[in-house]
Amino acid sequence: MYKKIDVITMGLDKVSNSPVVFLRIENTHIGLPIWIGACEATYLALAINEQKTPRPLTHDLLLNILENEGYFLKKIEINNMENDIYYSNIFLEKDGSEIVIDSRPSDALILAVKSKVPIYVKDKLAIENGIDISFIPIEDHDSENEENKRKEFKDFLENFDIDTIKKHFFDEGNETDESDDNK
Repeated sequence: MYKKIDVITMGLDKVSNSPVVFLRIENTHIGLPIWIGACEATYLALAINEQKTPRPLTHDLLLNILENEGYFLKKIEINNMENDIYYSNIFLEKDGSEIVIDSRPSDALILAVKSKVPIYVKDKLAIENGIDISFIPIEDHDSENEENKRKEFKDFLENFDIDTIKKHFFDEGNETDESDDNK
């Protein structure tokens, strides 16, 4: 089974200084962080913000080629993780036939955002790698207020630090005095 993503946004992991994409599972408080490269983060940010470039970038070129050949992007699925690396598939359709292509999640996400197609995550990945973000003030809004939901989530990610979030869940109740460690 797969879960649909209803919010996709980006931030910077302040510990590793790496871009992170954060995917919120629809109608939940579960978020799936995926670290990506700086170049891919730039392209994804452009796509999320619907910014146009003077000339087609690589992902635009790929979508143009697919369209010219009669294919259209149907959906993407993030379906596996091995050795801390996520895997995804891009689903294309042409004349009623479906084609599935292996892809890096970062590329698949860029194509999905540009094409405005659904993004899905395998249940197992959401359960094993998702984090509870219920402490983040994200309200459910109707479709007219989708931008508000995206902004609230983006505000959270501006200060995203995975270690702080992990501490919230794993160190809660373990009251240790850090000053003792520094002696």
